[in-house]
Amino acid sequence: MKTLKPKEPKLSSLILTSASGIVLGVLLGVSILLSKPVSIVSAVPDQELLSKPGNYNTYYRSGRVDSGESPNLRSGVGRIQRRTAGPVSFSEGEVNHFFKSLNVGEPVNTSEDSSAKIGPFNVRIEGDQIYTSLKIVLDPNGNPFEMMVMANVGFENSDEGPQLVVNSVRINSLPIPGLAGIVSSMIETSIAETAWPEEVLEMWQNIRAIEVESGKLITEVGLRRA
Repeated sequence: MKTLKPKEPKLSSLILTSASGIVLGVLLGVSILLSKPVSIVSAVPDQELLSKPGNYNTYYRSGRVDSGESPNLRSGVGRIQRRTAGPVSFSEGEVNHFFKSLNVGEPVNTSEDSSAKIGPFNVRIEGDQIYTSLKIVLDPNGNPFEMMVMANVGFENSDEGPQLVVNSVRINSLPIPGLAGIVSSMIETSIAETAWPEEVLEMWQNIRAIEVESGKLITEVGLRRA
């Protein structure tokens, strides 16, 4: 009887097998990171806890929200409304109080058959960096799944005024690389479609530039160039 030699696998089969294993590994990693809820803390844990094996959680420190309207916030908003030229600075707590007063990030589509609820919106400022977060609950009346969308954002200033730019995005514990430009476009579209109060739209047109420095949001008030 003739001895059969074992058939060697083709290169294409090896490549497909390896690729399928990589894809399955990536999908498993994505599902693990998405399923890990964000831990909102008052202070970021020490490095020993962060580097602990199997710790995939993202620790997020939310921005402070002032309990009331400060004299600086009242004065600054008034200067922007009157287009009084010059810089106006706001603290993290004042920015969040202003958005809270506009009900930005309040739950939407709250009917029984709603597919999602959104809110609340929060801003955190660290040095010259600004971070935003938005909580989204999918299928809130059935099998609720919570997602915290966090982004490191900034502003690009031009003659037409400041433009919001998304530098990085994270959903729960999953970083989304390479999609910052797409997310920026989505946010710009969402902002354009939002029914902002008329006084807010007028204020925005009076802002010539926005910078973030030393934990402050600094708006340059003045007439934009055509």
